[in-house]
Amino acid sequence: MDLSTLDKYLFKHTEVERIQLTENKNINELNLPYALQKVPKIPKEAFFLGGNIFINKQQRFSYTPAHTHDFVEINYMYSGCSTQYINGEKIELKKDHIIVMDKDVVHKIDYIGENDILINILVHENFFSTDILFNSFQSHSIFSEFLLNAIREKSAKSTFLQIDLSENKTILAVLRSMMVEFFNHKHFKHEIIKHYFSIFSYEISRELEKQAWGDTQNSIDRKLMEIINYIDINYKDVTLDSLGKAFKYNKNYLSTKIKQELGKGFFDLLNDKRLSVAKNLLRGTNMTIADITYEIGYSDPSYFYKMFKQKYGETPLHYRKKR
Repeated sequence: MDLSTLDKYLFKHTEVERIQLTENKNINELNLPYALQKVPKIPKEAFFLGGNIFINKQQRFSYTPAHTHDFVEINYMYSGCSTQYINGEKIELKKDHIIVMDKDVVHKIDYIGENDILINILVHENFFSTDILFNSFQSHSIFSEFLLNAIREKSAKSTFLQIDLSENKTILAVLRSMMVEFFNHKHFKHEIIKHYFSIFSYEISRELEKQAWGDTQNSIDRKLMEIINYIDINYKDVTLDSLGKAFKYNKNYLSTKIKQELGKGFFDLLNDKRLSVAKNLLRGTNMTIADITYEIGYSDPSYFYKMFKQKYGETPLHYRKKR
């Protein structure tokens, strides 16, 4: 199978679909104990034997009763549409839209028919930290974090993101390539899917940034967005003084504005960014601790050690040894 035959593969009736269509009933494939529990939890052991990412097509011609799970789930509407409920909130998922759900949400799906191809992408907690869903899509960018938090605050519930990808051909191509790779069962499948998913995550961050900038109803202060982006890019040598001069603000006013809007002060933001970059360098390079210290904008390795341990609960060397 390749991209040209993906449609044919997905629209072909599975054995479960044939039964559900013929007998007009839901097949409880995972044998979830609905008789004992109103909202049972889906066991993750059923999905992650081969790797940390599992992909499947939602079985058509039935509904999916309420359930929970302890992994992150992404629903991608490949074709048609579906009505879903997340913690009781009704969601209409259209073609080329996705929902990203945090673990432990209560999730159910109404009946889906012949033309409704819904793809489930399940991600094990070992693949990334899921303490807060939106950390999944932070590309070590305080700018992305700022935008994602703002988007989250617009929802009454902070357990999912709904994103329209209909105009983003790049992400749709990555999603479809990832599906083809999973369904083909070739050598190195899980390694390749892992990289596809990383690209998908970064591209989602870009898409969220683009949508936030383009949303004229967004309550985000656009000038503050520019300021945060400036810190994100110039983290090595930016100071509160230089930031104030760049945007023609009094530094004390600017410091107060950042704290009020983000809940963090300038120096906290700056340290978060520098330490995040340091983690990447510790994990992905053989640079010395001293070199990393200077690379991220600190002048004293002992101060770097102190800040890193304070934030992550371990020394830079201990973190590096785990890679």
